[in-house]
Amino acid sequence: MYRFYFISLFITAGLQLFSQSGPAGVGSSVNNVLWLKADAGTSATTDASAISSWNDQSGNAIHVSQGTAVQQPLYKASLMNGMPAIEFDNISTAGQNDYLSAADNSLLDNTAGYTTFSVVRMKTFNGTGQSILSKRTAVDADEAFMFFFYTGNNMYLDVDGLNNRFNSAHAYSVNTNYLLGFTYDGTAASASRSKILEGDSVRKVSTELSTFVSDKPSPLTIGATHITDPRSFGGYISEIIMYRSVLNDAQHTIVNNYLSAKYDIALLKNDKYAGDDMIKGDFDKDVAGIGQDANGSNTTFDAATTKGLKLTATAGFDNGDYIFTGHRYPYNWQNITDVSGMTGINNARWERNWYIDITNTSTVPAVDLEFDFSDAGIAGLPSGNDSGYVLLYRPVNYGNWTELATSGTIVGDRVIFTGYQLMNDGYYTLGGKNYMTGTLSVSLLNFEATQEKSGAHLQWETATETDNKFYTLERSVDAIEYEEIARLDSKATDGSSTVKLSYSFTDPMPLEGLSYYRLRQTDFNGQGKVFAPVSFLFEKEKQLSFTLYPNPGKGDFMLDYAGVGSNEDIQVGVFDLQGRNVYNHTFSSGAAGQGTLQVLPYNKPEAGLYFVQINCAGTMYTLKEIIE
Repeated sequence: MYRFYFISLFITAGLQLFSQSGPAGVGSSVNNVLWLKADAGTSATTDASAISSWNDQSGNAIHVSQGTAVQQPLYKASLMNGMPAIEFDNISTAGQNDYLSAADNSLLDNTAGYTTFSVVRMKTFNGTGQSILSKRTAVDADEAFMFFFYTGNNMYLDVDGLNNRFNSAHAYSVNTNYLLGFTYDGTAASASRSKILEGDSVRKVSTELSTFVSDKPSPLTIGATHITDPRSFGGYISEIIMYRSVLNDAQHTIVNNYLSAKYDIALLKNDKYAGDDMIKGDFDKDVAGIGQDANGSNTTFDAATTKGLKLTATAGFDNGDYIFTGHRYPYNWQNITDVSGMTGINNARWERNWYIDITNTSTVPAVDLEFDFSDAGIAGLPSGNDSGYVLLYRPVNYGNWTELATSGTIVGDRVIFTGYQLMNDGYYTLGGKNYMTGTLSVSLLNFEATQEKSGAHLQWETATETDNKFYTLERSVDAIEYEEIARLDSKATDGSSTVKLSYSFTDPMPLEGLSYYRLRQTDFNGQGKVFAPVSFLFEKEKQLSFTLYPNPGKGDFMLDYAGVGSNEDIQVGVFDLQGRNVYNHTFSSGAAGQGTLQVLPYNKPEAGLYFVQINCAGTMYTLKEIIE
């Protein structure tokens, strides 16, 4: 793809100078002391497998673990909005109850402030203390905090011991997803130092006499009140975030919107991001935001937070202003087909685009938009001149693109559009002119891994190749260490081509559960590059099968299914290449667990390729249907 340029950032007085790498772009490892999320850092990623460790993503390495096999919780591959969770059992017997713990770390106490978030779903309430997270050695011993369900299915909070314990007086329910948290501010008046929150809504404000939580010699425990207590949690935890400070209102709202979008949990107030709605295309991956409220702001976030796009407010940011962004594509390649509306020839754009939602109270906010190649998973560096890169926008996720700015600036692996006034919600991405002379000797259009009866089917397409000798396919269990499984020569004459070429290979013995595949390209001179990996979930035991016919079809088509549980829900959605939903319906599999369904898209869809998404038994399957 054509290269992009970057210039030094202009930051107005009073705005933050440094990017934020914490959850949703809020904070960094300095104050974000703990970040556990089930979609990263677990020792196992196969559904219903026991996990012995869950690694902290904050950068502080406060990893929690469990060495006793019978007390290890289970990894659930898909629970809330298709995201994984950690399941803790309901066995309240000493030496049997599930929990994870980490050794004492002074980052978790020795502070005058806390802000925490947790995403949970309870399977059962048993009337005893069911703790999400705690730091104590015994009841009221070395206790920095404990956040837990207790009598009446209420949320309870201890800070600096249990002398000022209080509860929310709100009964929670089983089998319901919740976004729960608490804050503690030792600098506030004692009557309002501690709060229990559900999203951005305050469930209870209470008195706390302590002004500072001292350094406690106690471990961190997840899923138990403390290590020697057998009381069970009996539920699921998908994410836990802890700051050793009190976030301002803007920061708190940003983190809540990130979690709300990711897990599809409605916010009772301050819902600022609409990109996660189905009608917008479910742009709920890696949501981050900037914002300003009366008591503070969050005016920038790292490109790594959103997998490639960084925003920095430079002017016009007023109280109540927010800008959120998220994407929906786990991969990011060069797209040379969906580029209508661009001027010139040989146009291309990033496959990944971001939905940007703007809440503006008065002055139109100006921002720097930075597209980062490495954080986006694009191989190589921006090349050419700055006029070769354009900021693209469209109000809906299909149709023509508009070139909003035609001169991005390049520095290293980044392209920046400086001081752009964001006025419209919609879809934004990076476009490039004349991909024929870009930096990549191979312009990769896509790389996919799909499950077939014969194994893992890998396929990819290239738009151009220059001096390309061969491809190496590699496989990994952890996306760190890879092994070679195949080598395919270039189809291009003498290694060079300007037409689309297609490749495929089937791995007959894929790794069971979650694994990763990546593509390595090698030139005739021995140089080359490694493209970003794709994840692949191989479910050997389920043996569910779905078949579409006729394919190609004339509009409606049939879906054969087998291996499904009796009376299991089968949700079928049909989407065109622009992400528009042309059909959505939920069927029941009936008693037999196999059969045939008739799919009738709305009206008569236009001819073309459509994606059929099937949600069944907590897993999504994607098939392709061609309509003539």
